[in-house]
Amino acid sequence: MPETKDNEAKETPKNIERRCLPVDDVELRVVGSDKTPILTGYAAKYNKWSVDLGGFREKIKKGAFDEALENSDIRCLKNHDPNLVLGRNTSGTLRLKTNSVGLNFDDDIPDTTTGRDTVEEVRRGDISGCSFSFTIAEDDWKYLEDGTVERTIIKVGEMYDVGPVTYPAYPDTTVSARSLDKLKDTIEKRDVATAEETAVEAEETAEVAEEVKEEKEEVPVVPDQISDERMRQCWVGYRKAGRILNRLKQANACDKDRAEVPADKT
Repeated sequence: MPETKDNEAKETPKNIERRCLPVDDVELRVVGSDKTPILTGYAAKYNKWSVDLGGFREKIKKGAFDEALENSDIRCLKNHDPNLVLGRNTSGTLRLKTNSVGLNFDDDIPDTTTGRDTVEEVRRGDISGCSFSFTIAEDDWKYLEDGTVERTIIKVGEMYDVGPVTYPAYPDTTVSARSLDKLKDTIEKRDVATAEETAVEAEETAEVAEEVKEEKEEVPVVPDQISDERMRQCWVGYRKAGRILNRLKQANACDKDRAEVPADKT
């Protein structure tokens, strides 16, 4: 567990993200006695697809929180408000652990106005959502052929807070949206490069085919096994391969010549 100093101001990173579980998956509840109530639930669950987050959906890979829990100073906050503190992992009042389901937490509710109000609101069902704040250390994006985009969170960089929220929505997805824009830009550039390579390939194929035609070179024929047109296509491919081999030989020869040139003596 990391050592912290409360008098050291900690700047909130610009790439912080927040996520909430759907109400049906939260399992947020109060256990224990009235004198020592404990708020418990899941802040996140593994391998469950989220709702649409604004152009993409995501899931969290099992084990994504493991390193973050060892290195993060995490608070239990109500509605992500730093003025409404319910617990803290470095003080032992907030305990987080991962299992096969996801990220589970137990928080010793303080005997404060915020604590007492939260207990009553959760017991009444007025608050039923749970959320967490984090940064990403590693993720994977997939741009599917049908236009949908999927993101897998592989490793969380740092955890900042978990806790109950009044509105269990999906706020602060702008950071993810920027990552999505970068992904789309990369794919577009890749598609343009592929199209250019295809155009060059087609041009060279047409050039070789024209050479074969102009030279009236006799194309081998295999009777009753392959059509004349298919054989011509194969022959063009063979000629193209010869061109590539010749270019490689020339490049290797140039490299060899440069290697044999003695260095200038000083």
